[in-house]
Amino acid sequence: MKKVFIVLAFMFIIGIGCKKTIDQGGGLCACSPTIESYLSLSIKGSNGSDLLNVANAGAFSKDQIQLYYKDNQGVSQPIEFNIRQSFSYGTNTYAFNQLFSSRITSLAKSINNTFFLKLGNRQPMELNLKINGNKTERLLIDQVDIHLESTAPNDDFYIKSIFSLKL
Repeated sequence: MKKVFIVLAFMFIIGIGCKKTIDQGGGLCACSPTIESYLSLSIKGSNGSDLLNVANAGAFSKDQIQLYYKDNQGVSQPIEFNIRQSFSYGTNTYAFNQLFSSRITSLAKSINNTFFLKLGNRQPMELNLKINGNKTERLLIDQVDIHLESTAPNDDFYIKSIFSLKL
């Protein structure tokens, strides 16, 4: 009987200790998930086509895309990124591929940090990000606000965190 009480007390202490969450500002607990900030950007043509899907005419392959910043000496430093495929789950569907980078958000300390995105042989575009905690709140490309995807169902947080650039 004493062992049962010890086990229950131990479980109670762990349960209380892991109630803190990142959103409550209590810091991380060993049981709390870590939430990583990221930039997710879909790139669409003037006709609405997915320019990150190489099956579409005029699309850019990963090899044709450069994401970089310039260090203090003016030397271009590449930033890691991936191309995430379109997806669907349940009743939610997002039909566009996305340029995805968590590295750029760790480099962005304020909206004043400047990054560059070069698509194929086009002129590089200047990117500025505003990060608030773990969320990319604002994206400027060539000093123009880029809007978040608005086609998402009301409850889809991930789709509503994708920025949508129309070329």
